[in-house]
Amino acid sequence: MPRMFLNGTAMSGGADHHLVGDAPLVARTTTAPRYRFHAVGGKYPALEDIGEGGAAVEGEVYELSYEQLREVLLPGEPDGLELGVIELADGSGSLAMVLRREYPRLPELTDISGLASWRTYQEGR
Repeated sequence: MPRMFLNGTAMSGGADHHLVGDAPLVARTTTAPRYRFHAVGGKYPALEDIGEGGAAVEGEVYELSYEQLREVLLPGEPDGLELGVIELADGSGSLAMVLRREYPRLPELTDISGLASWRTYQEGR
């Protein structure tokens, strides 16, 4: 089954965690430190791969079926995100929602890389 890194409202305790259903939690971890982390319009988080010098972003990895990804999780994702493959702290890969390539210069992006956590960003609002 595919592994999916979640770093927003679908994480445990989040408003959209019900979308994960009974999928098993594989790990609480971070990304490799190669991502800029954005709040998009203050509504949802987005990872942007910058190669090096980025943040290690907090999240959770779940094993999800392709059906669950296709029918439940992906249809609810915002237009500013696309499915990609990221690098985790241990060097392994995982599916994740990442910032669409055409979005990096939009004014509604707020760099929250210093927080490296959607929960921390939300708590500070």
